[in-house]
Amino acid sequence: MTSWYSEFEVLSEEECLSLLARVEYGRVAVVTADGHPEIFPVNFALEGRSVVFSTGSRLLIERAPLGHIAFEADSIDPTTHEGWDVVVSGEGGDITDSIDEGSVTARSHPIVHWAPGEKDRWITIVNPSFHGRRLYVPAPHAKDA
Repeated sequence: MTSWYSEFEVLSEEECLSLLARVEYGRVAVVTADGHPEIFPVNFALEGRSVVFSTGSRLLIERAPLGHIAFEADSIDPTTHEGWDVVVSGEGGDITDSIDEGSVTARSHPIVHWAPGEKDRWITIVNPSFHGRRLYVPAPHAKDA
């Protein structure tokens, strides 16, 4: 078994947002009525500091708004074993019928859905907090090479 020497680097909110802007797929976690976590793959967009996605999932529509939710996206290179992971957590908000400028703009993002089915409800994460880290293999020092 090969052993890799790697390290983590904690990412700033700005770095987290920059990385999220590069991908279009992540996972949303909600807690069901019986207290169990459920995780859903979603295509998403960023509107400022807000993660937004549309869904047709009955469970997401019922549990995400006004509930604590988390969103996670990542990218890992299978060859180098380097990459990053960003988690966004906060309270879910249904912005489907909201008429404020931010909600209208968020709903205008062209999200390309990979999964079939109608996705007519728009959810965002209100008051998001960002936690990210980068996994990397440090360059060898000159004396180590």
